[in-house]
Amino acid sequence: MVNKIKIFSKKKNQISRSRASALNSDYDYLFDEVNNRLFDRLNFIKRKFTNTLELGSRTGNTINLFNKKKDIKNIFISDISNEMLKIAKKKQSDKKIEFLSIDEENLPFESNKFNLVFSNLYLHWSNDLLKVLNEIYRVLKPDGLFLCSIFGSETLNELKYSLCEAEEKISKSIYPRVSPFVRLQDAGGLLQKIGFQLPVIDKDSIKIFYKDIFALMKDLKGMGESNSLIDRKKNFTSKKLFNVANDIYKKKFSENNKIYATFEILYFIGWTKHSSQQKPKKPGSANRRLSDALFSKEEKL
Repeated sequence: MVNKIKIFSKKKNQISRSRASALNSDYDYLFDEVNNRLFDRLNFIKRKFTNTLELGSRTGNTINLFNKKKDIKNIFISDISNEMLKIAKKKQSDKKIEFLSIDEENLPFESNKFNLVFSNLYLHWSNDLLKVLNEIYRVLKPDGLFLCSIFGSETLNELKYSLCEAEEKISKSIYPRVSPFVRLQDAGGLLQKIGFQLPVIDKDSIKIFYKDIFALMKDLKGMGESNSLIDRKKNFTSKKLFNVANDIYKKKFSENNKIYATFEILYFIGWTKHSSQQKPKKPGSANRRLSDALFSKEEKL
């Protein structure tokens, strides 16, 4: 059996998230914004979700949104960080909630348990996203909904560029300092490969401004999004490198004396298979030509 290559250190990610939990909510702005955008999508779906699983709940940022949605009942809130879950447990809710520290690649649930699996900006830390999606599909009931957001490959491109250029100038060697993210063109194929029906992938591009590279990296640390790559440089990084990177960043990616960081957000929507779902028509079964649907008589060539 071939061993899967691990990209991320789960232990390092757990430590980063636990440290972030001790900070105030000033660093939750991106997660809260995307959470709201996810719920805008969820509110269009008129279903009763009697069992819901959230993966990567952080400090319970989604509980207030769950409280407002009457058709969501029993909720299982999970995160890799027990420290984050301790804070989540203090949030008020009128719904039944269970809190669990779990590994998303090996979900500890029987098959066909949930109507909804929800995840906000968390699954980019998975070493085997395909396995995670398989696990999500397994624990969903037939006609169950998977709804998530995940960072796309354009995320923090400005930071990646500036750090790589700085390292090339100083040491002639480059270390991975920003996580690899999912490409938009691969996202739909992932859902289809697992078997999700009616998959929908869309994206947002969110630009956030910072004073300098040091303010950006401070916020990333406060979010619990510190570098958790196994191949990251583990010894001390000189301030000279970051000073050079900051100069490069300011020259190439700034507006009105502030640098900007781009966060590409991909939204996944998919359903588990069910007999009631709309099916594509068989080839050749159409009773009207495509040209008739696309053009009026005057527009036909």
